[in-house]
Order: sequence, then structure tokens, then C-alpha cells
Amino acid sequence: MADILSKAQLLQDLADAYEQLIATATTAAQRGARQSATWGPREVVAHLAGWEVMATVRVPAVVAGMAPLEFDDEAQQAVMNDAINATIVTMAGDQSLDAVCAILRRAYQRDIENLKPLDDRFFRPGEYVYERTVSVIEHCHEHGQELL
Repeated sequence: MADILSKAQLLQDLADAYEQLIATATTAAQRGARQSATWGPREVVAHLAGWEVMATVRVPAVVAGMAPLEFDDEAQQAVMNDAINATIVTMAGDQSLDAVCAILRRAYQRDIENLKPLDDRFFRPGEYVYERTVSVIEHCHEHGQELL
């Protein structure tokens, strides 16, 4: 993603990345694939759904002037991320992959609807919304590759 993307293209790429991940996770589950010893396709989708649900609250707060919930120290950030991920995956419980995919789809669509009315200035490199969105797209692609 070396090119600077317009707001419309960025939001379309976000939707496409999530839909591609949902399709890849569904295919991987049908093949019986597991990403790692603890996370299979359902857990990957649950992880992203949880982060996207959180984004529907966090992103508007950051846009309104609140500092992002991030640590400068990478070790502290990793501990926080691991704790959030464990909580999210645990909360998914025994829900089916289809149910978790539906949660992700609703969450990312709600996030996109929240982002659409934002001023274009939030969609410039270096701005939180732009950087977070690019990062999420890349993260979806990473998980998709791991599931293949």
C-alpha cells in the first residue's frame, strides 16, 4: 500500500479485505485448516470482529480528540493486544464460523458507515483513521495468507 489512497478507495479496500478474509476463512474451515495450534479460521474471524466492534467506539473517540489507546512501549502494547485478543476469542465461545463471520460483517459495515461522513482530512497519511485503516487492511491480508 505504497500509494496514497483516497477516502473512497480506502473504505472500499477495507470492505474488500474483510470480505476476502471471510471467504478465505470459510474455505480454510471447509478444508479443516488451522492457522496455529490455538487459532483456526473461526478464531481469526472472531479476533478481527472484536477489534472492529471496538473500532466503532474507539475511532469516533479519537476523531473527537481522545488519545488512541496505544502504548509507546512495544512490550506493553503486545501484552495489551494479547489480552484483548484472548478476551475476544473467548467471548466468541462456541459460535459457528458463519455466526462469527456475520458479526464481523456487521461490525466492519457499521465502522465504514461511521467513517463515511468524516472529513477527508482524517484520511491522509499520518492521520489516525488513515493509518489504522491501512493497518487493518494489511492485517486482514496477513491472516488470509496464513489461512491459505
